[in-house]
Amino acid sequence: MRIAVPTFKGINNAFSPRLIENEQASSAANCRTRNGNLAPLKSNASEGTPTLAANAKSLFLYQDAFWFSWSGVVNAVDSPIAQDDYQRVYYTGDGIPKYTNSSIATGAGALPFASYQLGVDNPTSFSFLVTYYDQAADLAEGELESDYPTMPESGFINMKADDDETRFYVCTYVTAYGEEGPPSVITSNVELYHPTDSVTLNFSDTGGFGQQNITHRRIYRSATSGESTELYLVAEIPVTDTSYTDNVAGYALGALLATDDYDKPPTDMVGLIVTATGVAIGYTGNTIVPSEPYLPYAYPTGYRQSLPDNIKGLVEMNGGIVVATDNKPAILYGSTPDSYTLNVLDAAFPCVSSRSLVDMGEAAIYASHDGLVSVSQGGAQLITTNLLSKEYWRSLNPETIEAYRYHEYYIGFYGASAGFMFDLRTGNYFELDFYASAGYFDSASGKLYLVVNDALVSFDNGSELTYTWESKQFDLTNTTFSVAKIRGESLDNTQFAIEVDGTEIMSVALSGADRTVRLPPFRARRLSFKLTGTDEIESVIIASSTEELRIG
Repeated sequence: MRIAVPTFKGINNAFSPRLIENEQASSAANCRTRNGNLAPLKSNASEGTPTLAANAKSLFLYQDAFWFSWSGVVNAVDSPIAQDDYQRVYYTGDGIPKYTNSSIATGAGALPFASYQLGVDNPTSFSFLVTYYDQAADLAEGELESDYPTMPESGFINMKADDDETRFYVCTYVTAYGEEGPPSVITSNVELYHPTDSVTLNFSDTGGFGQQNITHRRIYRSATSGESTELYLVAEIPVTDTSYTDNVAGYALGALLATDDYDKPPTDMVGLIVTATGVAIGYTGNTIVPSEPYLPYAYPTGYRQSLPDNIKGLVEMNGGIVVATDNKPAILYGSTPDSYTLNVLDAAFPCVSSRSLVDMGEAAIYASHDGLVSVSQGGAQLITTNLLSKEYWRSLNPETIEAYRYHEYYIGFYGASAGFMFDLRTGNYFELDFYASAGYFDSASGKLYLVVNDALVSFDNGSELTYTWESKQFDLTNTTFSVAKIRGESLDNTQFAIEVDGTEIMSVALSGADRTVRLPPFRARRLSFKLTGTDEIESVIIASSTEELRIG
């Protein structure tokens, strides 16, 4: 009889250590499997000494050169506008929603150095004064009296009906980047009776726009075209101007007002993401808040949708936007906000940590009370049921988990003490013996950046870590083993130990390549072995004789 472990897998503690597969581990840390071999994870590599926020919890790489960081939970996204001239970044979680750009983002201390408030206000009401045609002045210059109607007591000239005009005005604010907000409340009717009548608009709101970087005002007035009345651009003026006199002829009016519903995002909106179709989406409470496509400052209230449960996070996966909640997850389908449909999945898998929600490409993964949940087009499922016991999982305090993508791995950290690595391709789970307070996966470079002990490092990018991998418990059934063979190209940094019935009976430092080890005599019901080191291990065989090592 012999024990053979020809390949290696990750931890399984959902079952008794004697019932798991031969290749599975009862415990394993700082390692991974490479084509079935046991291999060490690499240590974290230093990435310089940027100034980070105190106790940084959120991280973002700007322009491939500058690190933004925050002490709170912040979601930051690049501008959805291709080749954005201002290189804007939008973020939520740091008070009211904000954005920054290349002219204000960098400076001394923790970045971003400065920011603007996201969204554009609608102007307050403004007054107007009509200057009417002066009939008496024209008559004094010799005009024929019969050419003009009689001046009414009101002082208004009662012109022919074809010359009458009723106007309404609104105005909007415009930022230095051309972002136009929603209009003011429409004025009361403005009655004109002669082509030379003019309207002067007076503005009292001419300052205090620094938080939104508002620089201009656009003025619109009503005009009838066919059977509809629309608001058309009259002029754009500096927001500091206190008045404007409208002498613009009807044929010279500009574009239609298009920002009727370009509302600001709610001040408590969080969880910001940007979709592949250029839509910025955040949430507040149980309400999803999408922007106009490629206009991440405008969030029409008509696009908002509510769920029965409070939202914990959003990520876009292939085929939809996963909405994790404190009860049932949902998927938002559609390419633009006016076509979005919301499908609540019939699966009570609450997300217990917003920071655990990660886009893994084909699926979104997050932490629930009982393990990791995967949400994809096929639905929602608990993917660690047959790997991790509920007792073990809950010992990690899953509500504290923050996680990041690292290629096919889901990397999680918990309880300000340690972490884990879950391979979605193979289903292997390994522990990590360090904690990171913040992280950022840069898909362009393939690096996962972490903040460990207040320092910026890159994950799995240094020298080999020392791993531990402990096997299942093998039932011996009165069999005596005397020899073990550990296979690997180099075993100079490997320690091999045998434990029987809970007691370690030998531990030996290996060397060279494939190594055969004599075991001390023992009798026991169960046996397990442990590998510690940095070498890549191909297999382990434990047998009753050297002849049995040669079988297979």
